[in-house]
Amino acid sequence: MKTVKLFVGVLLAIIFSTCSGESDLPTNEKLVYLKNNSNNFDLFTSDVLGQWEDRLTTNPGWDWSPRWNTGLEKLVYYSNDTVGDFSVLAISLNTGQVDTLPNADLLNFKLSPSGKYIYYNEEDSLGRSIWRCKLDGTAKERLTDVNGYNGRFEVNKDESQIAFISDRTGQNELFLMNLKTKEVKQLTNDEMIEKYISWSPDGKQIAFTMAAPSDDPKWDIYMINADGTGLVQLTKTPYSEQEIAWSLSGKKIAFHGTTAAEGDHIYTIDIADGKFTKITSGDYYHGEPAWVPASAF
Repeated sequence: MKTVKLFVGVLLAIIFSTCSGESDLPTNEKLVYLKNNSNNFDLFTSDVLGQWEDRLTTNPGWDWSPRWNTGLEKLVYYSNDTVGDFSVLAISLNTGQVDTLPNADLLNFKLSPSGKYIYYNEEDSLGRSIWRCKLDGTAKERLTDVNGYNGRFEVNKDESQIAFISDRTGQNELFLMNLKTKEVKQLTNDEMIEKYISWSPDGKQIAFTMAAPSDDPKWDIYMINADGTGLVQLTKTPYSEQEIAWSLSGKKIAFHGTTAAEGDHIYTIDIADGKFTKITSGDYYHGEPAWVPASAF
């Protein structure tokens, strides 16, 4: 397996990466993430060097789980008002107009890349299954028919496949479903626990996090081809890398990293050379990074 160096000397790595020349950096994408600012979760945006941060939302409640939707050309996110009422919202980043999406009560609502379908979970006494329906709530269809946990799903860009985590074999593993044939393939089979998932832009690879079973698991980032070959370990640190997001350019993966010294921040890792860049700063909680086109602003 390919590994990157441990976070020994991580501060130097961060300094060097953030001071590197800008000419070779992608300028067609930006990051969006949540930040706990004054005991309130709002969404913020930053350039790929972490030098310019702007606030996107000012909701007196909580905003979280941002995702760029190609079909709508809007940022979709979850929101709670001050009395806890939940909504799924879509914001136009260049105008600031916010629309409320229907059927927000569906568990783990995720809009498909085209903006036409909702993928979600349903639970019963036998476990959690994955479903989908049209945006208006019609044409509901159950996708997984195996009892137990089936969740943390991600649909690829052309909506031909869905990757998900399931414990159908006795512990969490990574699975892939062909959405046309409903054929399911198991991609991992090990003693580890898989958790977060992100597709490469071209749909050929899946990034995911994995850790050894523990009361305090330390999550690392791995990559695997969609056919189940070519497993690569991208990080190997004494900390945890979670809530991963593959960049639109395909060159980086953003993640929520937790270190003992600095707390919870957003980082990126260059896939080609394993170089880390720290995006956020300050004594705040940061998490759930997403990539958006710079042209959307």
